[in-house]
Amino acid sequence: MEFVVLPDHPAADEVRARLPEQYRKNTLFHHSGRPWLVGNWSAGATVCVEAGLSKIVLFGAARTTEPELLVQLGKVRTARGLDRIVERTAGCFHLIASIDGFVRAQGSLSGARELFSTSFAGITVASNRVSALGELRRLTLAEEQLAMQLLAFTPPWPLSERSVWREVDSLPFAHYLSLRPDGTADPVRWWTPPAPELPVGVAAPELRKALAEAVAARAGASPAVGADLSGGMDSTSLCFLAAEQGGQLVTIRRQLMDPVNCDDSVAGRAAADLPGAEHIVLDKDTASPYYDSPDRDDLAMDEPPPFIAMTSHMEDVARIMASHGVTRHLQGHGSDELAATGTTYANAMAQRSLLGSLGMVRAMRARRRWSLATTLRVVRAFPSYGEWLRRSADELLCPPDIEAEVGWEPAPRLPPWVSREAAALVQDTMRRTAATDPQPMSSISTHHEILRCIRVNGWIVRFANTLGERFGVSFEAPFLDDRVVETALSVRLADRYVAGRHKPVLVAALRGTVPDYVLDRTTKSHFTMDTYAGRKQNLAKMREMCEESRLAELGLIGREGFRRVLSGIMPDPMHLGPLEKTMACEAWLRSLPAKADPQAH
Repeated sequence: MEFVVLPDHPAADEVRARLPEQYRKNTLFHHSGRPWLVGNWSAGATVCVEAGLSKIVLFGAARTTEPELLVQLGKVRTARGLDRIVERTAGCFHLIASIDGFVRAQGSLSGARELFSTSFAGITVASNRVSALGELRRLTLAEEQLAMQLLAFTPPWPLSERSVWREVDSLPFAHYLSLRPDGTADPVRWWTPPAPELPVGVAAPELRKALAEAVAARAGASPAVGADLSGGMDSTSLCFLAAEQGGQLVTIRRQLMDPVNCDDSVAGRAAADLPGAEHIVLDKDTASPYYDSPDRDDLAMDEPPPFIAMTSHMEDVARIMASHGVTRHLQGHGSDELAATGTTYANAMAQRSLLGSLGMVRAMRARRRWSLATTLRVVRAFPSYGEWLRRSADELLCPPDIEAEVGWEPAPRLPPWVSREAAALVQDTMRRTAATDPQPMSSISTHHEILRCIRVNGWIVRFANTLGERFGVSFEAPFLDDRVVETALSVRLADRYVAGRHKPVLVAALRGTVPDYVLDRTTKSHFTMDTYAGRKQNLAKMREMCEESRLAELGLIGREGFRRVLSGIMPDPMHLGPLEKTMACEAWLRSLPAKADPQAH
């Protein structure tokens, strides 16, 4: 699904005419008769209503009906008045509205639904896909932003929000884009994080309701819905919520290679408790190995993807779900982040009450084996976000250190195969950004960390959907929905942590709906063996990519250093994450269409 949003301006006709036919299969018009929305979408992908001079379209999973939306739209007089519709509608969607010629366009807080904009023919044009904007004008690569993608986890805020294309702007977090009839546009903030004031006894029923409605926004709209059933609390809980909707449920899980993993037994037990569902299991003979296609050249061009190791697996899931009539597939992304109680949580609690947090901090120190110096850094007030960013720029090439995990975000680190020029680009960009005194996403350190991770998960879902849409399947993550995120952030900080318990707020919300053996788990399996096995099996492809490296041609990595990390019999575990990012950037660069300019300017 691709769409382009146009202001109520005479140049809108020129923009529409410039788009290729594939982007002009659908056109909706402003009240003036000028084109407003141009794109390619199926009839069931939208909810669209009109009331007087006002029109609104919701693209995606939205728990509402045309009559309900029409009643709400009839009460709206300005673009700002649409806040109530956003707040009352469960799901994950783009909202595009034209209110007497003034346009409001927005995606989701997580970025799973994102918007990008550029200027063309003297007006601002927005789209859910950079590729559509690339049909209007030549795009050039922002070399410093591509270098940022080589950081071990993700670029730090707010650099994580910037496009890798110089001519393209990403819509800032928690903003909508206001397009005026004169063709100009501005981002407008519409959401701020809530104060964490609700006791868990009050918040848990609200969270349960928000999650149930988020699942219903997907499962209630289709005769069949798919879902991961890994055995973990996140995806398994979604399966039980989906089963309550009464439609056909199709679950899928990948058996782990680790012989002592405990997920399979829980997943098997859960499957037995979901007798009306169809359960599919991918074993070592039917599951695509990790890094099955690192050298592919058919990735979408919006941005470098967050992963490459599991692309073939995600396509397998989409293909299998499509063969069972499923168009929406549920995944558990975001649950871990909403329940996070790491170093930023300990810091936030200590800032509220040092004495009240001592027991929790002592337990964390024992479990994580913190030194006294590290513990003191955890409980002290963090420096301003800008100062933290400046210090992080100074330490980009330092070896990983437990001390580096204490701060607003995990310390950004560049891998050893990055070139000096790329390191200088990243450092300079971070320092210049720090000098502008950027503010965190929330003044509460743990809320900033949660929201940052929610954005990373939205990026993952967005990329997964570029794979799934080839089979007509949308990957959906209910834990990332706006209303779910807001409800989880509303929980009183002290209630987020219970010694010896895993995700206590989620457990409280789902007790009685999800079996106790799922909610009371304190163990978690991992994919380490699968990752190492897939790397070994596909190492030849990865080495070939090294010798043909586009990143090396751009001067962003050293080919010798890249070759060295791929030559070891047993790779350093600290290099697995950075290697994934480098390989993903390589595959993305291979996928750029000829008319996109890979050279920085």
